[in-house]
Amino acid sequence: MNWKRVAAASWSNLQPSLPIKKNETSDSNSRPRKATIYDLARVAGVSPGTVSRVLNNRDRVKAETREKVLSAATKLRLRPQASVRLRQIALITDPGYSDRIEGYAATVTAHLSFALSRRNIGVVIPNNPEEELSGLYLDGVIAITYNEALRQVLSRLEERTHIVYLDRFDVVATQNVVCSDHYRAGYLAAQHFIARGKQRLAFLGRDLEPFRVRLQGFRAAMEEAGIAPDDRRLSLVGSSHNSTSVLSRLVKLDADALYVPGTSYQALDCLHMLTYVMGKRIPEDIGLIGGENEGISASLNPPLTTIDESLRDLAENAAAMLDRLTSHQTVTARRVVVPVSLIERDSV
Repeated sequence: MNWKRVAAASWSNLQPSLPIKKNETSDSNSRPRKATIYDLARVAGVSPGTVSRVLNNRDRVKAETREKVLSAATKLRLRPQASVRLRQIALITDPGYSDRIEGYAATVTAHLSFALSRRNIGVVIPNNPEEELSGLYLDGVIAITYNEALRQVLSRLEERTHIVYLDRFDVVATQNVVCSDHYRAGYLAAQHFIARGKQRLAFLGRDLEPFRVRLQGFRAAMEEAGIAPDDRRLSLVGSSHNSTSVLSRLVKLDADALYVPGTSYQALDCLHMLTYVMGKRIPEDIGLIGGENEGISASLNPPLTTIDESLRDLAENAAAMLDRLTSHQTVTARRVVVPVSLIERDSV
């Protein structure tokens, strides 16, 4: 299988979950005996060695056999003792996203890996989660970025494991989600522009739900200040669109302020294009606010004013939630919203 394994596990002992038959005896305290991989092998109709390979996420097991063992383990509510092995969490990113190696998804994955390791939780990062997820034995999943096909896979997986979604908004009450306060992010950006005397505000983001929510906050702050939003300057673009041409159009529409949210270097690209290709002075000709990139945004020319949607805090909250879920603790809030803040520098 083609996936990255960060932590291994020992499965030599298992939690009690198999009821005692009438002709079986328990210990002196009449407690149910502990189930073992031999019990699981008997129920699944495979060898103990095959069970061991499946539960340790090893190869050399047919897909249908792997699914049979996983289904049997789920029905028996079989769980390894926490003292014996690491809990295993899969971090899921959509292979089609351009920021899987650098940018938002890569940064969140790194923060999550550290946050989970501090909690003695192992991490699995599938290279192709759509194909590999159903064949892994996992205690939980953190879904970082996901397309519609991955959502369907994750929806089915919810039946047998815990899942925490990041920045998802179309969830039901029983699903777990951690997100940044994107509405507040958009509101703060527009409010800051207006306080600095900007009137012709523009927005440039991807046509994805977090950007739509930011745009809602952006529009609300404009309307609150008595500035009518001009829809021609408020752009949500698909992945196939050329952001440079959209940026050029916004400049031609005489925008004097531009909010480019996101932490995958979107604002950095716009800063370069505005300054070195279009010859615009920032902030004199056009003010610019982007998403915070720690260690980078402050070093730009000019230093970039940003909305800090802390990816470290996002990861910490997600790791803490999944830690409680996989430790059978009560989770009182299934939706956690992480606060955001404006970092004022010289680009507005």
